[in-house]
This record gives sequence, structure tokens and C-alpha cells, in this order.
Amino acid sequence: MATRTAFAAIALLTLLAASSAEAFDGNRKGFILGFGLGGGMASFTQTVELTGQPEQTSDRESKGAFATDFKIGGGFNEQFLLYYVARSSWFSITNALNEKVTILNQVGGVGATYFLSEASSSAYFLGAIGLGTWSTPFESGGSTWLGIGLTGGAGFEFAKYWSVEGTVSWSNPSDEEPGIKAKSNVVSVLVTIQGTAY
Repeated sequence: MATRTAFAAIALLTLLAASSAEAFDGNRKGFILGFGLGGGMASFTQTVELTGQPEQTSDRESKGAFATDFKIGGGFNEQFLLYYVARSSWFSITNALNEKVTILNQVGGVGATYFLSEASSSAYFLGAIGLGTWSTPFESGGSTWLGIGLTGGAGFEFAKYWSVEGTVSWSNPSDEEPGIKAKSNVVSVLVTIQGTAY
């Protein structure tokens, strides 16, 4: 929670740095707010270590995933944006109790986008670093595993405010309880349609 708060504070400082421009005036410079929806594939392994026993790592599994994306921050000019991003993949797995559960794997952190042109139709590159999580949001009593998260990719703004984006995310969330350590190694490949207000 403290890490998320720190990232949110960075995003707010970004907004203040970009405050010389008016919000939602049609220019990328200034305040931005974005949402994305799409899909893709999530691939993961899970490693479990019981006290006094060697680690056991599962075979890599791949699942179809629903993708969501949220951005808030600011543009320093028409080509460079800095923001807080939460990029998520949602997918179902069968747990150790043979129950189907929904997994939320998210990379949330400080992100940046660089547009190749100031024009409203432009290709761009993006990247982010921050916190990677693995959780079961619809299960009571579920825990959230935490680790490092990285994401990067490219996109194309095909119309003002609208773009298509392809990203690859990696995270290694883990959890430790008395007698057991567990961790996941997750790679998500996602394609999303983005709507960004600026």
C-alpha cells in the first residue's frame, strides 16, 4: 500500500509540473487521463518452497486474458508524457483445491510515453516500472503477492484521443507465510484500445 501511495504522489507531482497548460484543451501538454480495454495472453510459472524442502516450480502455463489499463499524469510537451499507470491482466486458473479462481496480475508504477510526432496521428513508445501484484480479488480471505513489475510496448494514435497499443509486462510477485514461500513469474502480452483525454 505504501508503494502505491508513493507512485500516486509521483503522479500528482507530475500533474503539478504540467499545470502551466490547461486541462482537456486538446493538447497533450498538461493533464491526461486514460483508460484501455483489450485482451491477450498471460503466461506464468509458480514456485513453492516448504520449510526444509527444495523449491518446486510448475511448468509454464498460458491463459487467455482480459486486459484493463488506467493512466493519470501529465504531458511536459506534445511528445513526452509522464504518468502513473496500472496495467492489468485478468484470467482464470484452477487452484490447489481444484477450484476455478480469477487472478488479477497487475503492473502499477511510473510510466512514460514518447510520441514520434506532435501530430494527432502518431506512433509512440512506452514503458513503466513499479510494483507487480498477483491477487484473487473475488475470493474472501485472499492475499496479494507483491514484487517488481516492468512493462513496455508501442502504440499508434489513429485518431485524436484514440490509440491501439501492444504491450509486454513482466512481474515476479511473491508471498511468504510460516513454513511456506511462494512466488510467480508472469509475462503478459496484451493489445488494448486506449482512450485518453487531454
